[in-house]
Amino acid sequence: MRTPWGYEAEDLGPIITLNQFHAITDCAYMDNPRVESALLAASQAIRNYCGWHISPSVKCTAYPEGGAIVAKLPAGYVSEIVKITEDGSELSSDDYEWRRDGLLKRAFPHKWSSKWDSIKAEYMAGYEAEAVPDLVEAICAITTGVMSVSAGVISESADGVSISYSQSASSIAAGLTAAQKSALESYKVVSSHGA
Repeated sequence: MRTPWGYEAEDLGPIITLNQFHAITDCAYMDNPRVESALLAASQAIRNYCGWHISPSVKCTAYPEGGAIVAKLPAGYVSEIVKITEDGSELSSDDYEWRRDGLLKRAFPHKWSSKWDSIKAEYMAGYEAEAVPDLVEAICAITTGVMSVSAGVISESADGVSISYSQSASSIAAGLTAAQKSALESYKVVSSHGA
């Protein structure tokens, strides 16, 4: 599936599962049918702010920009490089080095090809929820904030015909607080992709 951050990734659901959310919140929202959509909205808001999917660890495919010795994958944590191809030919592990922060370095004296989409990287990226408790806490805070807002009409007028609706889960989750943004800074990636 193509992501908004310029790469493909397998099956991206919410950052934490419904069961994890219920366990953390002592089932306070167990009977609320909006929990699942609120979890997805909170996850999407965090992912959009950080510029990649963050969690869980999934197989990804990206076409990083070349032309230099170093190329950058759109990820903050890479656990494995599955395969790198350049100009249609698979490279051996002797042809490049990689770091867990998503940097790929071409073996000296070569540079990465500068042609568009000439580098194809297949890799595993993302954290498991257990490894990022601060991120899990942010998801739960945003989701419970969404759940505390009642859905539907919140005010009406008569002759002037003015009706106001409560915000959707997406719009509430998209309004991350300064404290939440600060907590997410370490998960942000800078991408050359212009989505």
